[in-house]
Amino acid sequence: MTDPKSSSPTSRLFNRRSRRPILPLLLVGFLLLGAVGGGYFLLSRREQDGGHPERIRVVRACDVPVEVLERVWRGYVPGRTGDVLAIEQLPNQYNTRHSTPFAYTQDVPLVLYGPGFIKKGVTNDRPTTVADLVPTFAELLDFDLPTEVDGRGLHEALLPEERRNGLPKLIFTLVWDGGGDNVLEFWPDSWPHLKALMAKGSNYTGAAVGSSPSITPSIHATIGTGVFPKRHGLSDTRMRVRGRTVDAYEGDSPKFLRVETLGDIWDRANGNVPLVGMMARDNWHLGMIGHGSFSEGGDRDIAVIDDLGDVEFRTSERFYSLPEYLLGNVGLQEAIDEVDQRDGEADQRWLGNPLLPIDGKIRYTPAWSIYQTEKIKQLFQNEPFGRDDVTDLFFVNYKSTDLAGHEWNMVEQEEKETLEEQDRQLKELLRFLDETVGRKNYVFAMTADHGMTPYPEETGGWNIILSETSSDIEKKFDKVTPDVPLILSNRGYQIMLDKKEVERNGIDPVEIAEFLRTYTLGENAPDEETLGDFADRSNERVFTTALTPEELKDALECARSSN
Repeated sequence: MTDPKSSSPTSRLFNRRSRRPILPLLLVGFLLLGAVGGGYFLLSRREQDGGHPERIRVVRACDVPVEVLERVWRGYVPGRTGDVLAIEQLPNQYNTRHSTPFAYTQDVPLVLYGPGFIKKGVTNDRPTTVADLVPTFAELLDFDLPTEVDGRGLHEALLPEERRNGLPKLIFTLVWDGGGDNVLEFWPDSWPHLKALMAKGSNYTGAAVGSSPSITPSIHATIGTGVFPKRHGLSDTRMRVRGRTVDAYEGDSPKFLRVETLGDIWDRANGNVPLVGMMARDNWHLGMIGHGSFSEGGDRDIAVIDDLGDVEFRTSERFYSLPEYLLGNVGLQEAIDEVDQRDGEADQRWLGNPLLPIDGKIRYTPAWSIYQTEKIKQLFQNEPFGRDDVTDLFFVNYKSTDLAGHEWNMVEQEEKETLEEQDRQLKELLRFLDETVGRKNYVFAMTADHGMTPYPEETGGWNIILSETSSDIEKKFDKVTPDVPLILSNRGYQIMLDKKEVERNGIDPVEIAEFLRTYTLGENAPDEETLGDFADRSNERVFTTALTPEELKDALECARSSN
């Protein structure tokens, strides 16, 4: 692999690890076309008026790669998702947000390991998604799922049934939050133990999360259910429910998760004898294990999540359980000391950043990964995971790569070192499972929920100003009651409208979609100073396309028929 500092920024940051044709390169191709015929034309208002001599390229929505449209469609939840769905034009971006249908946030590692169950040294490049984990686990459990899932089993990874060591005692799923392929590609020497795992197990090099937005609650629910957001219902971190925007896990409740997880179904089918557990950043990860006692017949599965802004663990006690012995932060200072002293100085700092056991931002550092592994060990030493003949399920999310990527950016040294520590802890987790469960008694799955987004200045992209987009929409369309917002929420990739305001102003969301399809960088900049170095690019489009759900459906049908 090449030194990440020696290749061009755009190729390093938007490409995956030389696995298959790069989606952004496809985008370049179709964006240079002057499209004709049917579809949703992205024709600039200046062109329509016969005005500006610099043409803004025209493209039909059904010329957008079908894979991109498919991902947006899978992530669309009627009623909960926005009224206008926008796809930014690469390399434009929303600061460090990673919610896109493009390869740089979609492509993720996907590895299965388990000497008693998984083939060794298999590399497969067929397109796969994280939805494929559930049917694969069900096959290993010899368990018929009660309903069809969107995922397909990773059959080529499994040893023939007669060669398997019965049923696994434990299925352990590890998610590196924000640890997608573009992060791994940027720091190619920082994950030797993951590389070793890829060689020792079955490695799927064509894996993606499969739906957009590629965001925490949506993708973790797909990992747990085997279906995409269109079916499981968690469309984003913020969703529209009964005319208001709510958190995906409002009140720490799984009530908005419409589909049962494998953990829900397997646990209940076995009289709640299996242990089902999770240790993760917050309630947005609960979709991996499921509903706990919220579901009829379910029990309070173990869910260890962080207390935001603090360093303590917590849970939603109505539906899940948290062992008391995990409380108190015993061992955190030791983890901090280990990281602190790596530079030869005991100064409670790491790369110039504070290392404090009382600050929630300690989770952004390598110290938290060390501490989290020790807490997983403590949990397994006290709870009998993998110690009987009924398969247990455990899910872990290591969040530091995501947090560091947002706080400092994926191109900074902080991201490199958090990634390196997570990789060390991967090795330690496997060593611990070999010792406690038995080398041939468990299946280990490793993946990520998305990649990360680099600085706009690294890629030459425009940092889309959402407040300005919203303001421009309000000014153009909210004529009757401008004191009442037309927009309920603007996430960039989806815009939720106040339906009453839409009616009062006599507009159709189609009109707003048309407006965004021709929206330029110059219009998105509030003044010339903000436009800065982009002054000569002011006529470029902000978005590849923007569509209502109905238009998206039509565009997808068109793109499929053209393929």
